[in-house]
Amino acid sequence: MTVLSVRSARPADGRRIAQVHVRSWTEAHAGTMPQSLSDALDEDLSAWRWEVRLAGGTPAGAERLGDAWVADVDGRVVGFASAGPTRDPDLPADQRELYALYVLAQHHGTGVGPALLEAALGGEPASLWVLDGNDRAVAFYLKHGFRPDGARRDDDRWGDPLHQVRLSRS
Repeated sequence: MTVLSVRSARPADGRRIAQVHVRSWTEAHAGTMPQSLSDALDEDLSAWRWEVRLAGGTPAGAERLGDAWVADVDGRVVGFASAGPTRDPDLPADQRELYALYVLAQHHGTGVGPALLEAALGGEPASLWVLDGNDRAVAFYLKHGFRPDGARRDDDRWGDPLHQVRLSRS
């Protein structure tokens, strides 16, 4: 019997979160993202950053990323989410933002994503940024009450710009 549980992430989860992040990013974006971004994925660096964040710190050269949760299936971390106050100055300061939600492809459609979304945001008004053209992610968020709100941005931190759209729910 498969058992899913979602819990607050702990510093010891840093390595597992990094593994899920790198693998799920690769699964979702292989061949559609600039190679420079794929080359920048560093599991060791990501693990260290998550360990620092989950211990309450802010790693040098990285954002804090709010609170985090992990989805555990039969003793193995298969997804994670991170959320906190919005970083967008045009939104109400008390609104939540989903910073990250990643699930391994083999667990898509099993309830892991909705469980993480519920843990991270509950039913509160919230926003998130998603890559333009990431149809699977957009469909997931639309199903959970998010809608495009007209905001767009280009994120060029990794060289080639990534085009993003903001989704919000009230």
